[in-house]
Amino acid sequence: MPKQVTTAARNRYCQARMRAAQYNDKFFSRAGAAEALPGVTEDSLKKYELDIVRPSNDVVALMADAYNEPELRNWYCTHECALGRYTREIEAAAPEKTAIRLYNTITALRETTDALFTMLDGCVTRSSMQELPRLKTGFIEAKKRLDEALAMVEKMEKGEFVDEK
Repeated sequence: MPKQVTTAARNRYCQARMRAAQYNDKFFSRAGAAEALPGVTEDSLKKYELDIVRPSNDVVALMADAYNEPELRNWYCTHECALGRYTREIEAAAPEKTAIRLYNTITALRETTDALFTMLDGCVTRSSMQELPRLKTGFIEAKKRLDEALAMVEKMEKGEFVDEK
């Protein structure tokens, strides 16, 4: 049985399954993956991976858990959910990089929050309203960094990054 995909290779759900297959051989096939996804058939998985049908958010959550890829939930919210327009896609990164990004974001978030409180301390004026896009961008960026840290913690809970010493 070949261990490469062709048509679905650019599909995000297929990519997540293939990454999971590096740690669990059953994910090399859709049939094996369907066994790990309660209520999802091999045919349904094929339709998701070939972009014929979009999976529901429940199915995406099952995939993210089974494949140990919490970033998949974020990707779904960013790209396929109508409510996710303020969500920014996160990338898997080394834990150290994620922690440094989060630490750096704390300072920026403090400055953004201070600017918001300053604006709210007086009254909101037309000129202060011009600052709102900058504040919004700051809060969205902070949310992205928090989502990255949360994804890292979820992976750690499942044993990823564990030193076997």
